[in-house]
Amino acid sequence: MDIKSHRRKRRIEVNIVPMVDVLTVLIFFFLLTMQFKEIYAVDITPPKMESSSNTAQAQTYTIAVTKGGKYFFDNTEVSIDGLREKIADVENRADVALVLLADKDTPLQYVTNAIDIIKLSNIKKLSLQTNK
Repeated sequence: MDIKSHRRKRRIEVNIVPMVDVLTVLIFFFLLTMQFKEIYAVDITPPKMESSSNTAQAQTYTIAVTKGGKYFFDNTEVSIDGLREKIADVENRADVALVLLADKDTPLQYVTNAIDIIKLSNIKKLSLQTNK
């Protein structure tokens, strides 16, 4: 008689099916919850728009911004504080519309300064003039 027991040694197995299931679920989860944002770093040369329209109202004022940061209110050169005063003078009139005109090479900061002043006033109608 053999004293040694004839036990069968179990082979160690790694069941990869549950691991593949979990990884598949994780991949689908991340694909569904990811936000794909396109980031553009482009040299922009605006403004040309085919769909631009003309503003035909009785009280339309034009604000122009040059490349150098000079502001013009109805063809009169004003400083940034002068622009605030001119807009404050016309903001309480009925049906006032402003048209903002800027050179295509004007730095964005100068244009946003003018837009910020307009948005802080009571003027609701602002148009950006472009070339067709």
